[in-house]
Amino acid sequence: MRAVSTVLDTGVFLLLVGAAMLTLAVPAGPLPFADADAADPTADVLATSTADVQYSLAPGARQADEELVSFPRTGGPAFDRTAHGTLADHLGTATVETLTVDGRRVTHTGDGFRTAVANATRTALRGRGHLAQVRAVWEPYPDAPMRGEVTVGPSPPPATTVHAATLTVDSGLPAARQQARTVAVSGSYASVAEAVAVRVVDGLFPPEAAEDALLGDYPVDRLVAYRYRQMGRLLGANVTAAVRANDVERANAALTDSLADRLAADMRTQFESPAAAAERVRVGTVRVTVRTWSP
Repeated sequence: MRAVSTVLDTGVFLLLVGAAMLTLAVPAGPLPFADADAADPTADVLATSTADVQYSLAPGARQADEELVSFPRTGGPAFDRTAHGTLADHLGTATVETLTVDGRRVTHTGDGFRTAVANATRTALRGRGHLAQVRAVWEPYPDAPMRGEVTVGPSPPPATTVHAATLTVDSGLPAARQQARTVAVSGSYASVAEAVAVRVVDGLFPPEAAEDALLGDYPVDRLVAYRYRQMGRLLGANVTAAVRANDVERANAALTDSLADRLAADMRTQFESPAAAAERVRVGTVRVTVRTWSP
């Protein structure tokens, strides 16, 4: 397993990045034969190919929530953004941006970015003499009720020889495993869950950047406020008053408390001890799995 550092703007995900045109740079190199193990070379392409990915934050047709009905569905210059980094970086960012709670998406404002990243990934892997599937997954720990996932490419057919390689990228969220291990000595699932929840919430809504965004310009101010309220709905936390008052500290505390309760209850059903739960924590990374096979 290899680790790749991302250039994710943790300031509120994709909201604060500037705009430009899409370009893709794929390093030259020998391609493996169609029947060879191409998983590692394919993973190397993801880790070293760079792209400026253009996208829009406009909600689009899939975002049905009435709160966003006043946003232009076709977007516009105020919604246009570009992110620069390797394909692995972008896959990691897109994975966290597709965050779900109990299977329900927080928002669809990252759909344009996810589509652009998927297209760039397909372009980089096209014509390499083999078929490939790339699957990126973020979970604060395995099988958690909160997760993100992006899959590019088809699944291999049955009875086919499949080669696999895995790399990890930074999620853009603070690492939590060491703190989880430290508090696990208390023997409390709640303490491990809180260590995870604090880092997830403050990673998704960095206090200083989130406050600046809420006090900033359209459409970022409204998109961040919407993300807060939607996360609150899915976690059962009322953050509306705090967000209206631009009280990020109070909003984050409410989200953290609700998420910690949800994670603690889940950990009790999954792990034999708080220490076992702490060992599986991986808030700070996204796992990218590459599978290849011959046509």
